[in-house]
Parts: sequence; structure tokens; C-alpha cells
Amino acid sequence: MNKRITLPQPLFVEHGKRAVILLHAYTGSPNDVRMLCRAVENENYTVYSPMFSGHGTLDPQDILKEGPQKWYQDTKEAIVFLKSKGYDEIAILGLSMGGIMALTALTEKDLGLVGGGAFCSPIFPTKTNVYHSFLEYAKKVMAHGTDTQEMQAKKYAKIIDVEKQQLREIDRFSQQTSERLKMITTPIFLAQGALDEMIDPVTVFETIKGLKQTKLTLQWYPKSGHVVTVGPERKQFEKDVSDFLNKLPWSKGE
Repeated sequence: MNKRITLPQPLFVEHGKRAVILLHAYTGSPNDVRMLCRAVENENYTVYSPMFSGHGTLDPQDILKEGPQKWYQDTKEAIVFLKSKGYDEIAILGLSMGGIMALTALTEKDLGLVGGGAFCSPIFPTKTNVYHSFLEYAKKVMAHGTDTQEMQAKKYAKIIDVEKQQLREIDRFSQQTSERLKMITTPIFLAQGALDEMIDPVTVFETIKGLKQTKLTLQWYPKSGHVVTVGPERKQFEKDVSDFLNKLPWSKGE
């Protein structure tokens, strides 16, 4: 008998008048930021972590059917969703690819966005291990499905080629975002794990150069890897994010 798999779901918890969007990583889900969501909730913020299209399923090909333009549309829809709920002051932050989407949204100069940030996000070109990581992720996810080994092998062969194409699309999207960083005028929080196994950690300093026109906070975590949200310095990271949020130029009370 196959073990029942509980698929991840979007997270939305309403607290204070100030709202925060937390975006997950490529191949990830809102589970990436679940503990951060709880920490931010405890600071009396309303928190929303949407699911990017194609994510949160047992078929990695679902991700490959989408792309960065669709995920950015998901990001904009998350902002619209919160505004429809009456939250007109929002901070937006994300992990890895989620951080790319968050900073892209901030380049739009939406008056409802009071600040945001990125955690271990490859905004500028850098060496990455994303391709091999995705292939390992695909094997792991498909193993939980109901396909035969032969069907899994056929899917995996298709994934190898399509994944390279999608990563090129993500690279182009992030390059466009890097060229628009000068449009951001709200405060920014950047977090980077020194032991990041997915991207070159020093890439964050290129992002800093691109954000020299605005107030910026960089937190460096010497014992953490790529998923800093669940790393050994998680508690300090959560405190740093909360401190950043508390200092944003909110016009409304809690």
C-alpha cells in the first residue's frame, strides 16, 4: 500500500492591518516559508504565501509546463488578492526564485508595496546547481507517484531537455529584473547563507550594487545553506526579518 502523501497548500492567516507576502522557491512550495510565516504572524502581521502555478504536485512536469512569466503573474495576483481583502500596505519577500519575483514586483513602484526582499536569490548571473537539483527533485517526486518504472523513465527523459530550456527562461527573467533594480526605492532586506550549495553566495554583493539607491539591509548567515528559512540559524533569520518588517514605513498601526 502506498503511503498517503499530503500535498502542500497556500498559506493565508489574517492578523493585523499590515500584510506580508512570502514567496517560495523554484520546485518548492509554501512549506519553504511555513516557519517564517508563523514567526511573522506572531508579530501581528497578516501573512499570505501563495503557490506558484505547477507546484505542489506529484508530477515535476507540471512545473515545466509553466514558466517565470506565469509565476510573476501569480505574484501580481497575490498582491491583488490581499488588496481585495482590504490590505493596502504590503511587504513582499521571497526565497530564491521567490525573491526574484518579489524584487521584480518592487520595480513596478506599486504604492501599496512598502518594502520587501530576497533570500538567497540569484538576481544576477551566477554559477548554480539548480539543473542537477531539479533532476534529483524529479526522481524523488516521481517515486511517490503511481507510474510504473518504465513510465517514470520516459518522463525523466523528457524532463532533462525541457528543464534546460526553462532554466534559460528564468535566467533571462532575472537578468531583466537585475537591469530594473534601479527602479526600486523602498527598503530592501537581503539574506544569504554562506554555505549556499545552490548558488554562489557572493552573488548577493552584485545585487547590493544594483540597489545602491535605496535603504538596504544585508544579513549574512555563516552556518546556513540555500534554504535559509529552515537552516541552523533559522531563529536569528526570523528575528532579522521581523526587525526589518517592524521598521518599514507603514502608515497604519498594527
